[in-house]
Amino acid sequence: MNNNQSTQQEADGKVHERLKDTAIFLAEYASTLMAVGAQTSRIQLNTVRMARSFGYHTNLLIFPKTLSITLLDAEHNRSYTYIKKTPGMALNFKVNMKLSALSWRAFDHKLPLGELWRMFKMIVKEKRESPWLVLLLASLANACFCRLFDGNLTSMAIVFAATLVGFFIRQQLTRRGVNHLAVFVTCAFVSTMIGATDYLYFHGGTEDISLGTSMLYLVPGVPLINGVMDIVDGHALDGIARLTNACLLIICIALGLSATVIMLGIDPTTFTKVVRPDVVRAAIADGLFAAVAGVGFAVISNPPRKALAVCALLACVGHGIRYFLMHSGGLMLDQVTASTIAGFAIGLLSVPFAMRIHCPAECFAFPSLLPMVPGMFAYKAIRDLINIVRLPDAYTMEYVSRFFSNASLTVLVMFGMVVGCIIPIFIFHRQSFSVTRG
Repeated sequence: MNNNQSTQQEADGKVHERLKDTAIFLAEYASTLMAVGAQTSRIQLNTVRMARSFGYHTNLLIFPKTLSITLLDAEHNRSYTYIKKTPGMALNFKVNMKLSALSWRAFDHKLPLGELWRMFKMIVKEKRESPWLVLLLASLANACFCRLFDGNLTSMAIVFAATLVGFFIRQQLTRRGVNHLAVFVTCAFVSTMIGATDYLYFHGGTEDISLGTSMLYLVPGVPLINGVMDIVDGHALDGIARLTNACLLIICIALGLSATVIMLGIDPTTFTKVVRPDVVRAAIADGLFAAVAGVGFAVISNPPRKALAVCALLACVGHGIRYFLMHSGGLMLDQVTASTIAGFAIGLLSVPFAMRIHCPAECFAFPSLLPMVPGMFAYKAIRDLINIVRLPDAYTMEYVSRFFSNASLTVLVMFGMVVGCIIPIFIFHRQSFSVTRG
């Protein structure tokens, strides 16, 4: 009897140890996916899939900063729970793609835990794109973003310089571990100071566009998109947390802009609007500039290189469609509706491309949406908020009304284009979440 009890205890100990080792690995895997910008539903599906490859059942709770995973054996007789804090990592779509592919390899080939650890560490340690290449492409992307808001060549040159300096400072401060909120305030201040030179010295004709787009490279587009997607997908807690963090970053951008406006005494109340009579040619031109902007903003999130060409194509198509719908004489749709339709087109095209190149659709669909981010509405909302504080009481109600109008449009356009994009991904759910399968 004693020998049987001893044997049973030894067997239980081995099962418990296997559960523990697997739970630790899966928690590390899931928290890394969360850190690099994967949406919550992908994290859950990938983690559960890997647990099934070991014959375990999984309960996974994902919170904004931590996650809890409980593994149960096949008979539900034994379990192990592990809690893991989400590490601090930059957005990385390449890691997202490769870790998603790893879950399928584990499921299809029943890889041992030691091999999974080895492959996981190799994926996480892969080098990102050259920071100098990212710096150059991000600067070029924001200059093209300036053009999308009707900035002229002078404004594009100023915005390129403002982004080059601001993004370089961001890279250096981030590398030194400076708090990310302080980084955003500093970079927004430096970039808008350079953008304000159009008001002070150049007088190129679209001074407001130079100032308003000089810091738009900082807008946290991917967290905003992921936040909306999580809420629509039923993961409200994670979605609200991501949106809250994005809103804090936008407030930091506003503080940097406010410091520039107050220090230099600039009146940013004007807004340039350029009318282009040939709508089709203008839509094509906007699409081409959006393609460059989409690739430049995508590189910041380190996607796989094979996704960049798709990103350029989708950004071109999406932005061209939106421009045509908003400016064609027979249509003249509002920006919210046009953005929703354009987002739907991007999402619909992203699914077959994802299946063809075996890459998650969000790796190029989300960056393709970034040129459509309503940056100028956000800028005007911030500008109105500054004027509420600075201007006499007689103007307060006017700018309060403008602030809520521009802020509401910013939210509605963001929500519309993201919902439009993710509808096809949800419709073709099985295909979208199995594209990384070998």
